[in-house]
Amino acid sequence: MGKKAILWPVIISVLIHCTLLAVAGMINLSDKVKPVDVLSVSLKEPDAEEKPAPEKESAAKEKNKPAPNKKEKGTPVSKDGWREKTIDLGSLDIKYVNYLTRVKTKILRIWKYPPTAYQRNEEGDAVVKMAIDADGRLAGAALVSSSGYQELDDGALGVVQAAAPFDPLPDYYNLSRLNIIASFEYKIMD
Repeated sequence: MGKKAILWPVIISVLIHCTLLAVAGMINLSDKVKPVDVLSVSLKEPDAEEKPAPEKESAAKEKNKPAPNKKEKGTPVSKDGWREKTIDLGSLDIKYVNYLTRVKTKILRIWKYPPTAYQRNEEGDAVVKMAIDADGRLAGAALVSSSGYQELDDGALGVVQAAAPFDPLPDYYNLSRLNIIASFEYKIMD
């Protein structure tokens, strides 16, 4: 009798767990349209960094004057004190990982698969470079590499613009602008 008393709770637990796994599997099967993730892409840092438009430059200089003796290795400083850095969204650099996680989370909350692209079974990776000013405003978003489909490319650029503004850059970054390279993988789940 003692073995049967122990066996029933185990059987019931296994059945409950199997049921939960089956329900979770049905939810995933019914939700076939979802972006996989925003992934990092390894690109070399561009030789010529983007400069702001002249009318924005004077306002940015006044607002974001970096301390002259705080130089971060590898971050070019122009004659006028403009500082920017380009990193991948998936960077594991401890200095940036918290900020990048918040950017990624904000984008993932609103990222959708374009319906027409889904109906046409269009898949691909769109690589986007987004420029975030020190105050968190999106200075621009540009396509670095096309997915091969206009609607997917527009979807990646559109979600970056819709997610803006982002959190201001932490002061210890000592940057006027942070450029982030992100890869948007559009894949229809089977």
